[in-house]
Amino acid sequence: MSIKLNKKYRVLVLMFFTASFFVSGYAQTINRKSIFLTDTERARLMSLSSTSTTASLLSAMQARVTKRAASPGLSDKTATTEWWHHAAEYLTDAALIHAVRPTEKIDAWLRACVLDIIRRPLADWAGPGFRKYDGGELVGQLETSHLTWGIGIAYDLAADLFNEAETVEIKTALKEKGLIPCRRYLDKSAFCHNWNCVLLAGYSVAAVLLNDEKAIEEANAWMPTALDHFQKDGSYGESLQYGNYTAYSLMIAQEALQRYNPSNTITLNPYGKIVNWSAYSFLYRKPLSGWPMMDWPRSVNFGDCAAIFRPSGDLLIHIAARAKKEMPQEAGLAAYLFNTLYFPANEPGPHDLASFGFVNGFGFLSVIMLADAAKPISIADAKLPVTAAFSSGDAFARDAWNGLTTLAVRIPSEPRHATPHIHGDINSFILVYNKERLLVDPGHTCYREFERDFDINSESHNTCTFEKVNADGSINKILQQKLLTQSGLPNRKLNHVNAMPIATDPLDIGGKRLLINKVGNVSVIAANAAELYGVPIKTFSRFFVLCGSHALFIIDNIEAAEPIKTTWNFLLNNRDGLLDYSLDRINNSFLGKRGNAGIKVMHFAKDNLTGPIYALVHDAYHTLPAQARSEGEPGTGIAFRWNETTAATKRTMIHAIAVDEHAAIDNWKIKSEDNNYSVEGKDRNENWVLHIATDEGLMIEEINSKQKYSVVKNAVGVWELTATPSK
Repeated sequence: MSIKLNKKYRVLVLMFFTASFFVSGYAQTINRKSIFLTDTERARLMSLSSTSTTASLLSAMQARVTKRAASPGLSDKTATTEWWHHAAEYLTDAALIHAVRPTEKIDAWLRACVLDIIRRPLADWAGPGFRKYDGGELVGQLETSHLTWGIGIAYDLAADLFNEAETVEIKTALKEKGLIPCRRYLDKSAFCHNWNCVLLAGYSVAAVLLNDEKAIEEANAWMPTALDHFQKDGSYGESLQYGNYTAYSLMIAQEALQRYNPSNTITLNPYGKIVNWSAYSFLYRKPLSGWPMMDWPRSVNFGDCAAIFRPSGDLLIHIAARAKKEMPQEAGLAAYLFNTLYFPANEPGPHDLASFGFVNGFGFLSVIMLADAAKPISIADAKLPVTAAFSSGDAFARDAWNGLTTLAVRIPSEPRHATPHIHGDINSFILVYNKERLLVDPGHTCYREFERDFDINSESHNTCTFEKVNADGSINKILQQKLLTQSGLPNRKLNHVNAMPIATDPLDIGGKRLLINKVGNVSVIAANAAELYGVPIKTFSRFFVLCGSHALFIIDNIEAAEPIKTTWNFLLNNRDGLLDYSLDRINNSFLGKRGNAGIKVMHFAKDNLTGPIYALVHDAYHTLPAQARSEGEPGTGIAFRWNETTAATKRTMIHAIAVDEHAAIDNWKIKSEDNNYSVEGKDRNENWVLHIATDEGLMIEEINSKQKYSVVKNAVGVWELTATPSK
């Protein structure tokens, strides 16, 4: 017997059976507990006051997700990165919005994106072509891990969007394209760097989403070695940017493991202390030409670090919430940095660069956990000294917190726990005055460009290079070869015992710290970088003496086993084309002005001043080349060099520098007489004088206030800075 239904009833029957199909899929997820969003957290987000700070974050996230959902695929029109490199934040943002503020358009977009990614071939989970996957078993790459945690967390927060068959597909992909490849990488990793922690994050998320107890046990067993990638003071041997990327990955892994088993004990020591390093590195916020209108953060950017760096918002809130008992000051400082760096919340973006730690933003965990954050502790309340150094190699001197002048110096590190992504920049420096970066680090750009060699070269930094003239007249350049290429680095090894990693001892790459201290109005940072250059350099001791807010002396003691010529490199910031500079070849000095800041540099020898040299200054790393917004073109940096005309085995060279406001810098007088070098600003009532003593010590005096200081070796050969009583 056949039954004929009119069109209206056929539609109703079809809707009934379709609904029944989806209900059968929902049955297994509707009562499922989310790992990354507890019932308490969900209820809190559902009942937010519209005036709360969390509400402003959530609304900003909803706005950007709604905008993305207007595009048919994962990548919206504003994205400049390839899909691998923004998938994780796009998916997790949308999944949180689905969990607390669902809309039909966002739900449909999220569901389609998740299903599209999990159904992509294994080769796509290997990342872009330069990852060189050629079939067979996939050993996980960075992109593999990002896709794994992006899909895993999106499914966790939005499981009700998928029916039973799709859920099986998702879990199969998480295992075969995520968990297993990530584990293959961890099993084969031979040395310590950020990849271990990134792949551990994907492995941990997949393990808890698949309820794989063996994998969860292994992820927990990996954690101590992952934590040991950081220096004991929370800094990180690769760079500030990669320290953030590595710590962000550990945060993802720890949140997965902790939320799966709240009785699991975790420690944020030492990586939670990265907030101290970040606080010292942070300079200021203000608009940046060529980028959308907002107050962009600037930070000290040695090595592979973006100049517009700020710590990832989710990492800061993770530390602020999870470290309240273990390290309360760091927790409070993390909350302070988040408030300083992430409000107002409705930033224009770009928002596609955060997941790889390049142009960082806030994500789903910031929204979920902000209410649990510690009470903010400002840098002033934390009573951090204004002059300090970190074991990774960054040293800082300021006239005051929230003052006018910041001097940052790249000095030899203590033995490094992680070694790649560093430049030939030891004894180089960055000088900032009145929220203007004057002498700068070049930064870094796409790794697959020829310019990469220039970015890391010693000649591109504010330090010295040398050359030796051979008997046949040829010239050998002497750079910091030991640090110039990742392939040439002595990697800290991982040994696998019973399938678990054990790291070898940290590596001493070379160089020696001499002095980091502040007394009164004078700070001294000093180091010997000779070991980084190798033969024939015997000594390259550089003393930076910052006097108050306006004067800086640099004293270089250079000695070699055979005659060499020295080149002194200085790189001025012209990234927006607004640098005004001039040369005074008679007095061997140059002057630079940008914004409301100026700098005058004098070289006290009859060496050749060359320049301008049209150099490169980059705002931020990008995975792709030719990115006008982040990649500097020739002339974004203006370099000047002093080149010795005569080779020698030993010399002591003095540079004197004055910084002040644009209109005031012309009034500063720099001169030398006998063995005294002075920087005088009559309008500031300052006259700083440096005297080089015959016993290799230094004397510093401010004539008007009669402040006197000495820098000398004590009885056991250790350099000391002391105040000298006035007679």
